[in-house]
Amino acid sequence: GNCPYGVDLAKNLVVMLQNVLWSCGTIRISFSRRTPDKISKVLIKEFSTNPKVQIWDGEGPNPHMGHLAWADAFVITADSVSMLSEACSTGKPVYVIGAELCTWKFADFQNSLQKQGVARPFTGMENITESWFYPPLNDTAVAASQVIAALAQRGWTIRA
Repeated sequence: GNCPYGVDLAKNLVVMLQNVLWSCGTIRISFSRRTPDKISKVLIKEFSTNPKVQIWDGEGPNPHMGHLAWADAFVITADSVSMLSEACSTGKPVYVIGAELCTWKFADFQNSLQKQGVARPFTGMENITESWFYPPLNDTAVAASQVIAALAQRGWTIRA
């Protein structure tokens, strides 16, 4: 893939999350459909009995929208462009792990998020209670206005 991850990254993530756990109310972990079992098993093994960590195992309703609404901050692997984009639309702190492993357009995407100030590398040394904010990304509105402007240049109008 464009951001090759292995068990080593999962083990690093465990250590990093354990380091910031003191500054969090709870940590909620959810995996995408593409998360390899060998990766999810590392996190489940380390955190399944921790009362401050809740893990969604793919059963029952997906809590993703609730996570976006109620989380104070996000830690997301760099390979998940959709999860990163959705988290960056909240205006809440977004920390990324594994961006240094990305190549091609995934690396460009990570660089763009950091230059815009909407995402920072996750080091495991953060105090999650020290929030930072940014204007939420709203690429849909930007794209729509560009389409409307392009149509207007051709003499077309859009009715509301």
